Amino acid sequence: MARWYSADGRAHSRRGFKTKKAAEAYETEANYRKQHGVVFDPRRGAITFRDTARVWLDSRQGDLKPSTFDGYRYALADTAKRRGDMRHLGIDAVFGGYPVNAITREDIQAWVQRMLDAGKKPSTVRHAFWIVRMVLEQAVIDNRLPSNPADYVKLPTDHSVNGGKPGVVDDPSQFLTPTQVAALVDALPWPYNVYAHVAAWSGLRAGELCGLQVGDIDLPDPNSATRLGAVRVERTVRMIGGELRHLTPKTKGSRRKVPLTAETTALLRDYLREHPRRVEPDAPLFPNMNLTVPRPTGVKAETKPIGAGGAKQSAQDRQAAALAKLTVADAEARLVLDWAESLRHGVFYKAVYRPAVLRANRLAGYAVLPPALGFHALRHTYASLCVAAGIPTVKVSRFMGHAKPSTTESIYMHLFAEDHADEMDALGAMAPAKPAAAANNVVPLHRGG
Repeated sequence: MARWYSADGRAHSRRGFKTKKAAEAYETEANYRKQHGVVFDPRRGAITFRDTARVWLDSRQGDLKPSTFDGYRYALADTAKRRGDMRHLGIDAVFGGYPVNAITREDIQAWVQRMLDAGKKPSTVRHAFWIVRMVLEQAVIDNRLPSNPADYVKLPTDHSVNGGKPGVVDDPSQFLTPTQVAALVDALPWPYNVYAHVAAWSGLRAGELCGLQVGDIDLPDPNSATRLGAVRVERTVRMIGGELRHLTPKTKGSRRKVPLTAETTALLRDYLREHPRRVEPDAPLFPNMNLTVPRPTGVKAETKPIGAGGAKQSAQDRQAAALAKLTVADAEARLVLDWAESLRHGVFYKAVYRPAVLRANRLAGYAVLPPALGFHALRHTYASLCVAAGIPTVKVSRFMGHAKPSTTESIYMHLFAEDHADEMDALGAMAPAKPAAAANNVVPLHRGG
């Protein structure tokens, strides 16, 4: 049995410890907290993490942006509402039923490592961790814990995981050439070939593309001297808790007007002629879709080992490989377009985009695209094409919706390698002129020894 006194002089006791050592540790902790002015009743820590999370969420509802609050709520949702491996790696799955005073730093560190081992990005792991930390901090504030067990947990960085620089995109496979972009577009069924083309030649984020409406496209009069159109970014789309939400753009700078090339302007003009709701400004520009079952190809899908460890392909990889065998026409035929709803990018990515990357390689007869090419690489491609075209950093930053030019420079620093030839010529011109010397009178700066 443990005995201790609270700050008001009242005696307390607790039974039920398995060992005398456990009782003494409990008693020591309680007395230490009293001596240091910390009001703490160890019995209050029996509340579960799940219940503490509800208290924390309620306390934050009024001071968070709705999209941020919804994101936290989804991250803390029970296992049934999570998808994929987050059904067993999600916050509630790992910590939800545990009393907060039973959660240790070692438990949290092990969870962080499990997420990394499952292939989660460092940024994803850090985001989940900080939610756990904030919930446990609520328990400390409510005198349910003496300290936060999330303190001193080591978090991954891009450098610690893969040797890269945090926030810097310098992988050559993330930057496509115009020829590669065309190969991808040609391998996609309509209307998502237009979707990918606009992504690569406007730099919009996936959520921004899905949030576009017919009225967001500014097309010049075909008889006017102006040939270039523009796209206005007014909203973004996110899946939160399984529901499609239309939200404000990521930052103030994300609400913007992006000029379009003549080719993209012409492509969108033709696309809108085919759009069944082209006269409705608030109609989704790109439709959502349902999928019919693909026709059998008669070819057994191959299951190949990937990586040095010989691991089997995932179900998604096998699905993409099978669908890549379809012709572009067959891929288009299995789409059931829903023009009343904005595109759900996640479904498009798995069922249309990933197969198209592999299909492009099949059609080319060689790996014209990196097999694991992600959709966000099209945004990186836009940045690289802008830099190659000589567009100033300030304008590239504005087009991409970054908060400030320094953000663009830090992400794509290797693209902005400065050419100092003009400056050095000007600096060299300031040196006093020297009389021309005969060839045999030239003395080298360093003599051979």
